Amino acid sequence: MRPGEGTGVAAPISPEGAIVKASRPVAEQGRAGGSWSGLDVVQLTERLPGVVRGPGGASRFASGIAQASEAQLRAAFAVLAEAGAAHPELDDVLLEVGALGSWAVARPALELAPGCTRPRPLVAMLFRLVDAADASTVHSMAEALPRRGTVLAGVAVAVMERRVAALRRLARSTPSSYAPVLAEALTGLSLRLTDLGRPDPALAADLEAVKIHRRLAKREPSPGPSALVAALANLALSLAASARSDDALAAAQEAVELSRRLAVEQPTRYLGLLASALSTQANCLGGLRRRAEALAAAQESTQLYQRLADRAPDTYQADLTAAMITQARQLAGLGRGDEALDQIKEAVRIRRRLTRQDPDAYLPDLAAGVTTLSRQLTGLGRHADALVHIREALRYYRRLSERGSDLHLAHLASSLNHLVIAMIRGGRHSAALGHADEATQLYRRLAESDPGLHLPALASSTNNLAIVLASVGRREEAVEHAREVVRIRRQLARPDPGRYLAPLAAALDNLAKQLRAIGLQAEAAAPAEEAAKLRRRLA
Repeated sequence: MRPGEGTGVAAPISPEGAIVKASRPVAEQGRAGGSWSGLDVVQLTERLPGVVRGPGGASRFASGIAQASEAQLRAAFAVLAEAGAAHPELDDVLLEVGALGSWAVARPALELAPGCTRPRPLVAMLFRLVDAADASTVHSMAEALPRRGTVLAGVAVAVMERRVAALRRLARSTPSSYAPVLAEALTGLSLRLTDLGRPDPALAADLEAVKIHRRLAKREPSPGPSALVAALANLALSLAASARSDDALAAAQEAVELSRRLAVEQPTRYLGLLASALSTQANCLGGLRRRAEALAAAQESTQLYQRLADRAPDTYQADLTAAMITQARQLAGLGRGDEALDQIKEAVRIRRRLTRQDPDAYLPDLAAGVTTLSRQLTGLGRHADALVHIREALRYYRRLSERGSDLHLAHLASSLNHLVIAMIRGGRHSAALGHADEATQLYRRLAESDPGLHLPALASSTNNLAIVLASVGRREEAVEHAREVVRIRRQLARPDPGRYLAPLAAALDNLAKQLRAIGLQAEAAAPAEEAAKLRRRLA
């Protein structure tokens, strides 16, 4: 569990009948209608798109907002978002309404978007609204955001970035009042950035939060230490994601020591904090291959979460599944694969139930759990069963990538690569070709926006594509992709030879192999010789 900010919002209320009707052609007679705020839900469905289409539509819609009830406004947004599929100008109306920066607009949009069948226009409106809103509205949005979710992940980051900027200004003028609030907001921002797949700014936010908490801990009276524990656990995960394993473990161990003292004094209040810190510690120890210690921490975390989930399942079951999967990874690392598989299966079973209740919140967890299940089955040699779950995860990530961030595109590409590797092992090269090409195109797109994060995966995906192309007889294309893999891995090896020289040697060997396969023996000599030199250097 990572600490979050804000409270959950009510379940989205969608006028289902309205959504169905809104996709039908709209009578032009509605365009001249008066204020839409006097219409009931059925009338909104039939007439609203016509009222706001055409020049001045945004103004006509905005003029009715003050008189509309929240239910009417929510219904109106549902109608316009859905009707925009046939009438794209309605998306522009919603975007212009976002420029009002109004909490009256933000609240129903935040509630509606996660369950909407076409959420992107509402998300775009909310992004614009965050830019235009005053500090009070931004604070209200931060409080209203769901703790987890796919559709609003980017909006949550935008809201929290504005919230942090405002608190920084206040903390400079009145540090005693606002520095603790700023530190907690930074921890919340880090969580949201991590959800969006942005590890570097998440780490920066965590470092700043811990620095503030340490400074606050020296004053009298000092704030409660629980916020520091949460910040340290968050920092540990961010450091681990940045390959700073030793620093990550140090932060996690400090979080465990602090939370254990708190839990002894007030177990009812702080057992969840201790369980979270132990799960983080287990992940960090596992990253350092200290499996036995990692397993002990993971088992204690799982046991604590099970106790908490027995008392409050709605609060703790998601965190319980994360602890179970952490425990399963350590079991697998110790060669106890069947026990690990049982843990993962139980975690996935719980996540399936949570996802049925709230797919926007829990589908990412389910997709990750099913991926872990497929990998464990592969490790146990149960390739046919693994393939079933790889395909299942792929379906989930396709859905998520249509509604969420680039993080889910990266997961989709990773799932495609996993499927390609399984098909290669099964000798199904022709069937793998389309998936390998799609994965490479996705990673190419991601690497254009964030090369530091996605270039290594692009190299691996392109290498898989080269292997598949060669296997189906398209050897000249395979050579070109093998050359690209060498270029990417050479680029990566310059600043980080310790990590990328071995993959570069493998890429050079593969290039030499592909060149020989098309009869270019002389040209193959140079990459083969360079690969041999690199292996001697690494030895």
